[in-house]
Amino acid sequence: MTAEVSLEVAGLKDALRTLQSMDKVARRRITQDYKQLVQPMVSDARSLVPTDAPMSGFNRSWSPRGGEAVLPFAGGGRSRPPRRPTKREMNFPGGRRQMVQWMKWQQGVSAFVSGKKPKQFGDYTKNLAVFGVQWQGSAAVLFDQSRRASTPQGARMISVLQSRFGPASRVVWKAYTSAELEIQRELEQLIKRIMSEATEAIARNKELGIR
Repeated sequence: MTAEVSLEVAGLKDALRTLQSMDKVARRRITQDYKQLVQPMVSDARSLVPTDAPMSGFNRSWSPRGGEAVLPFAGGGRSRPPRRPTKREMNFPGGRRQMVQWMKWQQGVSAFVSGKKPKQFGDYTKNLAVFGVQWQGSAAVLFDQSRRASTPQGARMISVLQSRFGPASRVVWKAYTSAELEIQRELEQLIKRIMSEATEAIARNKELGIR
């Protein structure tokens, strides 16, 4: 489960794949520069993730229909990661709960650049995003995106979340909108550079092929 804000640009994925095959150094540099570009947003998003459970019910254990454990809420916004439990501690419930917190912290809020080809699954298209910032973890969608409910319990949860943290999205989109203009301006320059470097890589490749 992932809460995410992303940007789609036609033709850009082809350029990224070109760099990946012809100039891997340039491709890695693109990802590094993008992550540096959105680091203020990522830091802001991390600060918006509650350190503790946002409401008392999030302290309870919950696995929908026997699937992946969504709750208890591991929290975020820490200045340092929670400690990873030892193998011996994993033999006890407290150690296993600590491992859940550590794993969720590891996922955290992060930026990505994707050159993967979009894939169609019925009415759903996967891998459309080129640039994005995502908050991964089972609690991400529950806290960040919850806005509609089909049960009275769900409606009460959303009411509490909205009163305390505002409407969805409470983390990723909120952090993006506060820095949107600056991010868009710097992205335009990065996109121009990607297209230029991909064109140059193709030209170099043709030249080497002639030789």
